Amino acid sequence: MAKKNYDELAEQIITLVGTAENVSYFTHCVTRLRFELKDHSRVNLEELQNVPGVLGTQWSGEQLQVIIGQTVSSVYEAVCKQTGLEKQAAVNEQLDDIKPARDWSPKGILNMFLETISSVIAPFIPAIVGCGLTQGLLYSAQMFGWIDATSDTYNFLYTCANTAFYFLPILCAFSAGKRFGCNPYLAATLGAFLIHPTVVGLAGQTIQLFGLIPITFSNYSSSLIPAILCVYFMSWVEKGLKKVVPQMIDIIVTPLLSLLIASVVGFTILAPLGGFVGNFVANGMMWLYAKFGLVGGAIIAAVYPFILATGMQVAFSPFTVINLSTLGYDYIYPMTAASNAAMGACALYVYFKAKNKNVKALGLSTGITGLIGVTEPVLFGLVLKYKKILYAVMIGGAVGGAIMGLFTVEYYSFGFVPFGTIMLAFGPTFVYYMAGVIAAMVVSVLALHLMKFED
Repeated sequence: MAKKNYDELAEQIITLVGTAENVSYFTHCVTRLRFELKDHSRVNLEELQNVPGVLGTQWSGEQLQVIIGQTVSSVYEAVCKQTGLEKQAAVNEQLDDIKPARDWSPKGILNMFLETISSVIAPFIPAIVGCGLTQGLLYSAQMFGWIDATSDTYNFLYTCANTAFYFLPILCAFSAGKRFGCNPYLAATLGAFLIHPTVVGLAGQTIQLFGLIPITFSNYSSSLIPAILCVYFMSWVEKGLKKVVPQMIDIIVTPLLSLLIASVVGFTILAPLGGFVGNFVANGMMWLYAKFGLVGGAIIAAVYPFILATGMQVAFSPFTVINLSTLGYDYIYPMTAASNAAMGACALYVYFKAKNKNVKALGLSTGITGLIGVTEPVLFGLVLKYKKILYAVMIGGAVGGAIMGLFTVEYYSFGFVPFGTIMLAFGPTFVYYMAGVIAAMVVSVLALHLMKFED
């Protein structure tokens, strides 16, 4: 879209969401404008979906998401300029940091839980990505014989690559402190306490605190859930103390009691509980994957377009973090890579097959971004609009996902699949990763051709 049209597009969007007066919070991610609105009834969703330049719309909790594609930052700038809305930092595309919906149904509670966990994880994803990329490059260099695994250089780089994962409780605690509204530095201190060398050295031993309270120590390095539970509890302790402690001694008494109370309760109840839950989830996922790898991979890849369309991909993020910190690799990303590859390949097929110029252009642009790993434009622009494309993507994705599951394909950090961060797939299973991706692309295009796609 030409730059001169951004102002016109911005004006149409802001009018159809109920004008700027109806917007309480406005941000964007890689592909979407994200509105939090005062009155949902003022939104003209049907007309908004038909605006040229808008690829689709959806509600996620209480947030209206308007899918724009690659030019979203330019449209965002135009909207802010026209309305005077305050510019906000872009949020992570894969991990939505949105406010929980106030829905107390079982589904609403589940969504609230997933969104809370994701909002805690999102800020420190760059640290995990940086270390993960270092691990991928280091492993590749070792595999090609470019570096000796016993050398000082290797040990230095390996330590660097492992740092974010080892000190994950500190990163997680600091982020959780900001998310739950308590002092983030006090929260980080609590997270550091969980992996203090003395605590790690006492792993497996039990002491009697004050001669009364039994505490069994564990190694919480690279853990996620214990830190979140402990900081969440401390946030309530801190808020309660601030209500009763006189302001003149608040700076002394509140941090002291918050840390002591949270440490005792955390090490006695919350951290062991979090450790058990984290291990149970990770071991359970691994058992299911090992038991039904081929079928599980096929199912996840086949239904991933629907998962992505509803925003439920955030549910995978905590498992990915757990997998990376406990196993050193993730097995969910390869299955989503198969689905993304199928979507990107089908979009490029549409580019060569379609007769309508707009559809051809959409096929080319969204096909390229889809193969890089940004799939919302192709999903909302083509896959969900044409049933034959959807069916072809599901078929191709299932075949690729089955291969990923059959060979337990490994991926070494958060990234953009299938090809955006392909170096993170370098490892013993890389050949199977490529086999799964290529199979998904070939089968999906073949299926779309056999179904005689027409635009």
